[in-house]
Amino acid sequence: MSQKSSGFQTVLTLFVIAAVIAGLLAGVNMITKDRIAAEKERKTEEALLKVVPEGQQVLEKLESYPDGSALVRQVYTTTDGYVFEVAPSGYGGEMRLMVGISSEGAVTGLEVVSHGETSGLGANATKEAFRSQFVGVDQAAAVTKDGGQIDALTGATVTSRAVCDGVNAALASWRDMEGGAEK
Repeated sequence: MSQKSSGFQTVLTLFVIAAVIAGLLAGVNMITKDRIAAEKERKTEEALLKVVPEGQQVLEKLESYPDGSALVRQVYTTTDGYVFEVAPSGYGGEMRLMVGISSEGAVTGLEVVSHGETSGLGANATKEAFRSQFVGVDQAAAVTKDGGQIDALTGATVTSRAVCDGVNAALASWRDMEGGAEK
């Protein structure tokens, strides 16, 4: 057998293996995409309910809303304010956060829906001790290192700043929706 035909067989074999693997991945994607979408929707619904004060309800998803920062992905109305889904860039990529804001313009809650942050560092943004610092914030949020009121996560200042950016985008969008009311 010549080297040419041996090389051709190797390439053909690799092509067939790659095609089979690609087909299997496509099949797995088809099987799991609905389940993944349902899980994403469940997490979003769960986070929505956690950021509104007790006794409040989420009323509707708005079709249009102001967003000068391009971080706001979705806005929901509640019986006394709004919930903003924001997507700031953290250390590990895009984070999805839910930020509840009352009709007075103060943060009522913060939930991390998804993130790609480093385990044990930036992933600590999901912990209540960090998230609770944002409740009641009604002006620009910033970490103490930047002269603000939020204690950054140890070893995860980029993540902490990203969460502040998300909260600030929600507050700015709230001000735009309320006619520019400034706190």
